[in-house]
Amino acid sequence: MKNNKLNERSNKNHDREHAHWDRRGFLKTLGIAGAGSISFAGSSLSVVNSHFLTNALSEADSDRILVLIRLKGGNDGLNTIIPLYDYDLYVNKRPKIHIPENSVIKLNDEFGIPKYMENLDPIWKDGSMKVINGVGYENQNLSHFKSSEIWATTTNDSYVTSGWLGRYYEEKYMDYMINPPEKPLAIQIGSGGDMIFNGDLTTYSFSVSSPQRLKRVAQNGTLFDIKNSEIGLHADQVNFLREAANTTFRYASIINDSYNNSSDYQEYDNNNFDLQMSLVSRFIKGGLGTKIYMVTLGGFDTHNNQPIRHQNLMSRLSRAIKTFYDDLQKYGVADKVLSMTFSEFGRRVAENGSSGTDHGSAAPIMLFGPALRGSGFIGKHPELTNLDKKGNMANTTDFRSVYATILSDWLCADTNYINNSVIGAEFNLLGLGLGCNGVENLELTDDPILPLHAAVNDDQGASLYISINEPSNVEVAIFDILGRKVGSAYSKQLSSGRHTLPLRSIKETRLPLGQYFYKIRVNNDKIYSRSFLVK
Repeated sequence: MKNNKLNERSNKNHDREHAHWDRRGFLKTLGIAGAGSISFAGSSLSVVNSHFLTNALSEADSDRILVLIRLKGGNDGLNTIIPLYDYDLYVNKRPKIHIPENSVIKLNDEFGIPKYMENLDPIWKDGSMKVINGVGYENQNLSHFKSSEIWATTTNDSYVTSGWLGRYYEEKYMDYMINPPEKPLAIQIGSGGDMIFNGDLTTYSFSVSSPQRLKRVAQNGTLFDIKNSEIGLHADQVNFLREAANTTFRYASIINDSYNNSSDYQEYDNNNFDLQMSLVSRFIKGGLGTKIYMVTLGGFDTHNNQPIRHQNLMSRLSRAIKTFYDDLQKYGVADKVLSMTFSEFGRRVAENGSSGTDHGSAAPIMLFGPALRGSGFIGKHPELTNLDKKGNMANTTDFRSVYATILSDWLCADTNYINNSVIGAEFNLLGLGLGCNGVENLELTDDPILPLHAAVNDDQGASLYISINEPSNVEVAIFDILGRKVGSAYSKQLSSGRHTLPLRSIKETRLPLGQYFYKIRVNNDKIYSRSFLVK
């Protein structure tokens, strides 16, 4: 009897493993990279008609957009941003693969780019490009898989399976699983298996395996056409799979709407990367509302024949970025979009015997967009004379500092969100000057409220600290975790200056212990929101 029970338990585990594998295999076959874009089984939630908490507060988000450009394979930073101040040593280390001096475009007296990246020159001259020098981390892991994992999770701890943006969204949208937002929080094209958007509970990006697949969804609102179907058992099975795939893409119809609300810009080249950038542009112009996109350009593992291969890749990248911002500028939204390149590591300083470079360490990150308000270099370039035993440079900027700065200065994230998102090592904010902290923000906008509002626990229970830049009519509403409006704490004119508003009591009714969200509306126009805890 005991053996029968063991066998029965073993069979159940075996079946469970097969069911899990079949599901993963099925989704992988469809090109669906993550569970974040899967509808909840048996759920009657309607995303489009949802009035839950996440949607109620989503209007408070800024209109800033981040485009992450993954240079997959390990981009060679020394042949991307050329150290002119140490040019002779650079040539000595790379006699066959260096960029000749007459083929360099000077950005300033210290750095240049290859002429085949000439499309970045006008962007630099327009004040829309910054370079962060020497980005990496201590004890660089030279494995593509592990280093990509570290860049995604911000830690070398293999037990951590959540990514920095996944943790950010998990903190910001705690009710995501039961109250999904109307629009995808992030869209990821390619880079299947990348952990950046993974949370502990789900994946927070709408993920597709290729731009062609995403374009099909954008054009049709579905993944597969089931109108013209054959008859028979096999056809029924195929239709079932197609219908399942179509419903899996929860946001397909919304993506289709934004795609149809915009139009193509004809200057993009006919290749996969340009298609990715053109789709992102159409979604932005069409008002999709997604805040973060990730696109992928592969092929950077240049162990051999690097000069030709790297030239083709960087020419494609620079031209696509120029076209992308020309497209956005023509539509009037270029200043709302910040783009950032990143790669799992750089390349070794010295060339190898195959006219290539092997896996290295630190490399530059490039930022693009008019919001940068001036081109320049951030951080110190690694010394070419101070190499480790493998011939690799020491990083001078920890990549976690870049992430934290983007969250702080561009996405305007709360400090607590940043601390929970970026883990693994201490970081410093780089000060990109993008206008989300203190007085710097007031120089960019006529915002009536300073970004200092925060609900805290004190002797009164919970208080909202708010600083007003000018006399304004202020309304404060409070929601519980299910998105139900608990009441209005305030609705009155406030003078300029700092105010403390108690939140523990609403209409003489004390709030029960637990998590809540406040929503501030200023002059019936500007909206801000945060979560707070009553305990």
